[in-house]
Amino acid sequence: MIKKIKIGPIDYSVKMLPEDVADQYGACVFEHQTIYLSPNQMHQGASDTLLHEILHAIWHEAGIEHSEVLVEETVVRTLSTWLRIVFRDNPATVKFILDSKSEWPYGPKTNPLKEATQ
Repeated sequence: MIKKIKIGPIDYSVKMLPEDVADQYGACVFEHQTIYLSPNQMHQGASDTLLHEILHAIWHEAGIEHSEVLVEETVVRTLSTWLRIVFRDNPATVKFILDSKSEWPYGPKTNPLKEATQ
């Protein structure tokens, strides 16, 4: 499992949300330089959530959030450049996001098919 992700000049930790936080798949807490993922999802959901939270971190670290006018081309150019930097600096993260066989020892706490047959 990914433990750290370099977002530009900042190292973010990647941690699991407590299992009892059922209403969130992930969170990015800039002040703590931490990305949280819910263990209550399958690998594909977790990889999508991780990419989503990376984009939040880029939004913050690139200073886009402070722009008074958000022009599509400026936002897209900034995000694409920063995302390329993140991918270059974190090959294990790219593998986790793209490879459905990456290590993800978590998953939903319940199996709806098993419960339906009992």
